[in-house]
Amino acid sequence: MVSTPRAMRLPDRHQLITDATDQLVQRLIDWQRDGGVPQIALSGDPLAYDVLAALTTRAAETEVDPRRVGLWWTDDAFAPTHSPERHSLKALSLLGGSLPLNPSQIHPVPSSEAYSDPEAAAHAYAQDLAQVQLDLCLLELGSAGQIAGLFPGQRDVNDWVIGVTDAPSGPAERVTLGLSTLNTAREVWVFASGSRVAGLVTASFAGAPSLPSSRVHGRERTWWFVDTPAAALLPCHRCWL
Repeated sequence: MVSTPRAMRLPDRHQLITDATDQLVQRLIDWQRDGGVPQIALSGDPLAYDVLAALTTRAAETEVDPRRVGLWWTDDAFAPTHSPERHSLKALSLLGGSLPLNPSQIHPVPSSEAYSDPEAAAHAYAQDLAQVQLDLCLLELGSAGQIAGLFPGQRDVNDWVIGVTDAPSGPAERVTLGLSTLNTAREVWVFASGSRVAGLVTASFAGAPSLPSSRVHGRERTWWFVDTPAAALLPCHRCWL
């Protein structure tokens, strides 16, 4: 079962970050109240990082227990653990500096210090992910049409976890979750900001077969957080009462 994507239009990037952070805090509270340890797959893209930065402040003001949150990554560079290219290093430096995280609940993508190539790291990460149910995947639509490390026209996007050796932008070697993993999450949120991605947002909602973003769906909820420039080409229906 998959959910129908829903666009949440926000006036600007700042409001997008604010609303997404508020929704994220509420989701964490709800899942923890039910006794669970929510498993969240993080994106290392700029807008998603800004949401994490806002979360460090908001979470401290609420009943969210950071020690009861499992952290995974939707993609990361296949590089040494402390490489500045690593999304996990940047996120943990931010979150760990403000929140009392539980080390046993932190699951970064395997690094090049542990495995010889991206494919071996991907296989290991797939085995780890097979033991959990992801509650939420945070994604950002990139200007090249990518989500996580999945680019338009890539052949193996349906795999569970993919070792990439020739990414067209960013680190050439990386490990990314494939659609088979992303689409098992209870919820998938996609962030999109700016006029450069407006055409990609519209094409994603229209089901463009070349875009991985058109094929990503949470089992229970698929939310797109889009600011006004990114949503400029989406149909808009107004009801006057």
